[in-house]
Amino acid sequence: MERFHNKVLLVLGTNVGSIDIVKYARANGAYVIVTDNLPPALSPAKGYANEYADISTADIEALKKLIIEKKVSGVLAGVSEFNLLKAMELCDYFNFPFYCNRHQWELIEHKDMFRQLCINFGVPCPKTYYIGNHLTLDIIKGIKFPVILKPVDCGASVGVSICNTRKELTCAEQCAIKESSEGKIIVEEFFEGIEFTAHYTISNGKATLSCIDNRYPVAVNSGNVTTIPIARFYPSSLLNEYLDQVNDSTIRLCESINLNTGVIFIQGLYNKRRNKFAIFEAGLRCAGEAPYRIIEKINGNNFMNSIVDYALLGKSDSINPTKEDPTMKGKICGVVSLVSKGGIVGKISGIEDVMKHLKSVYDYECRYAVGSKVPNGNTLRQIMIRFVLINDTTQKMIEDIKYINNHVAVLDNDGHNMCMYFDPQRLTTEF
Repeated sequence: MERFHNKVLLVLGTNVGSIDIVKYARANGAYVIVTDNLPPALSPAKGYANEYADISTADIEALKKLIIEKKVSGVLAGVSEFNLLKAMELCDYFNFPFYCNRHQWELIEHKDMFRQLCINFGVPCPKTYYIGNHLTLDIIKGIKFPVILKPVDCGASVGVSICNTRKELTCAEQCAIKESSEGKIIVEEFFEGIEFTAHYTISNGKATLSCIDNRYPVAVNSGNVTTIPIARFYPSSLLNEYLDQVNDSTIRLCESINLNTGVIFIQGLYNKRRNKFAIFEAGLRCAGEAPYRIIEKINGNNFMNSIVDYALLGKSDSINPTKEDPTMKGKICGVVSLVSKGGIVGKISGIEDVMKHLKSVYDYECRYAVGSKVPNGNTLRQIMIRFVLINDTTQKMIEDIKYINNHVAVLDNDGHNMCMYFDPQRLTTEF
């Protein structure tokens, strides 16, 4: 009998991970419904589902009626924080399994709570100057610039500012408070170093390090703006230092929140000169680069599949912790993006050519369809297209990225190029 026989899964929205959830659930016998307020042309996951609805993921009452009408067994979303919280709310209402509860979510996702967990478990983190809802003059006087100011409860780099002066700090404060649902901010030291993201898979309450990357940043706009990851490569050049200094305490932190099944990503910086790490935030979900796609190819584990298992069965046995290998078995793996400054998408070309000719590229995602409006900002919403690659050598990775750069184009309505490309020579000159 199929794993999800007679199960009905409701997936909220099309975002990173949604299509993979739909495909896995259907392949194992579930009947899958996808809903959001977008037409199918702008909501690709709808095309992979058994059925779709046009109900906004914010319309909880309408979703409750749909769940009752369709005899839904579980609710899930991709990596979207908004949709995951709505899925959690619906699962709580109907007593469906969900991989975490609201308290566990906030312990990791809220920057102030996560910072306290880091302190409790000895995970290195930046110096914290202030957490609260209003900076006073006395507090500002005690701050050593530059600093980072951000909302305690926003992701995707929303509301984050680098501040070099008191004036910049007070100007950025209101922006950050406005973006926070709690009206609360955190001010921390500006810690310089190599940025990375690590993912931990939770299986039967035990945490294992699944992967760690090097983040290659790009600034879309000028000034003191946050950067966007135009590429990520695995394994990280910092892996050995990370295992020595950070991994054990982070595993204890992850296991402390008492998840049975799930995934936690952590973001941090490593200052090579000081040989010092600083972990600055985390998420109780998969990050947008969705590295489970790479991990599954390397060792057969897929934490997203285990989360689907839990949503429909209340348990999962699909993860084998002994197979985890953050060295990626000697391969070089990458998530390479095209990053846009914004505008209306007029034409996209070359993706089919890349998928046909490059064996190393086995997956991609295009986040904006023709006719969509890409914002002009400094957040992860600037990422237009992502390609996922696995190669044997750095030189082959460089060649394949050059091919992508030469063949993929995104033009606006006036025929102008909308995107920035990753320079593959950075692979041999950085870190």
